[in-house]
Amino acid sequence: MITQSMLYSFKRIASYCIALVVLVSCSKDEAPVKQESLNVSFSVITQDVLVGESIVFNNTTTGTINEIVWDFGDGTTSTLQNPSHTYSELGDYIVNLTVKNDTQEKTSSKEFVVSLSNDISGRSTLKEKLNGIMLNNKILVCAHRATELDTPENSLAGIQKAINNDIGMIEIDVRQTKDGELVLMHDATIDRTTNGTGNVSNYTLQEIQQFNLYKENGTLTNEKIPTLNQVFEKARGKIYINLDINDKAPFNRVYALVKQYGMLKQVQFYTKDNNLIRSMLNTNQDLVVLPYIDNVSEFNAYTSTNLSIVHYSDNSFNETLIQEAKNKGWAVYANVYVNTSTTPQSDSNRLIDKFILLEGRVLQTDYPEYIKNYLQQKNLN
Repeated sequence: MITQSMLYSFKRIASYCIALVVLVSCSKDEAPVKQESLNVSFSVITQDVLVGESIVFNNTTTGTINEIVWDFGDGTTSTLQNPSHTYSELGDYIVNLTVKNDTQEKTSSKEFVVSLSNDISGRSTLKEKLNGIMLNNKILVCAHRATELDTPENSLAGIQKAINNDIGMIEIDVRQTKDGELVLMHDATIDRTTNGTGNVSNYTLQEIQQFNLYKENGTLTNEKIPTLNQVFEKARGKIYINLDINDKAPFNRVYALVKQYGMLKQVQFYTKDNNLIRSMLNTNQDLVVLPYIDNVSEFNAYTSTNLSIVHYSDNSFNETLIQEAKNKGWAVYANVYVNTSTTPQSDSNRLIDKFILLEGRVLQTDYPEYIKNYLQQKNLN
């Protein structure tokens, strides 16, 4: 029986300590008190995670929390409530937040793409470079398929030689393998340029890299088909790149890799597809895109488009259309001695001189070193 109040008489004068003890018993049928259910979640301020920059992870979990463990996916962990973390290498990382209490353990996961900055210290952007050659009446040389006569086309050796020879730009062709990897190859098949056969799209990356690349003269080399990742690792901050994805590789896949390697301001995207050009600019209006223009009608299709450069054909590379491009502030890109048996020497440099006379600005060629030296003698490179 529980008495809520009682009367008691003290018989002596003294100091007394009074204590109230409450005993509570539970029947076996009464359920224990439940802890509040865990709802594990976390957030970050930005999704653009850069190498070398600190990122703060905010624990937004609700419920009773006894223990927190963060796994950042790069071999490091933390038990802080809202930790900061810095990634030292680019890559794709899975971040796990595991939260525990007396009765529950739950995990929330998110994938983060860690990228390099698109601002490269001491390096001009491609747009700045194009503006500079137009203002100063210079010509930028582009190595077609990143090749010289003694290196295979679309090879790391060719790219390194272009860098060593201080060539301004390389043009490379990008295709996608069966397992979604981006590699360099002009043709849909590997028959012409390697000791293998078949479509690029029918091979996984591991399978396609068993083959070796040929030089143009038919000599088999030790060079393998490179990935676009390898190209960016070699070229970043050293040379500009024209990415030919025309009917070859999906733009969204190429764009994502360009962004991750911090190359958005160092490359241009080439295609003949008018709709794709507009889609690219809708994705990022600051991109340098390179449309192909063969006539006045195709020129007029781009008059209201945010362009920095246009690729002219032999047909459109004329005084009238070049002047129209200059009026709009567009640099003119054109081929000189590309995919032809005619060489600069056998032609007495005639096509180079024509390019100079009509004031083209980016000259794509199979003879980059020779033409660069020729232009430098005229103070045009």
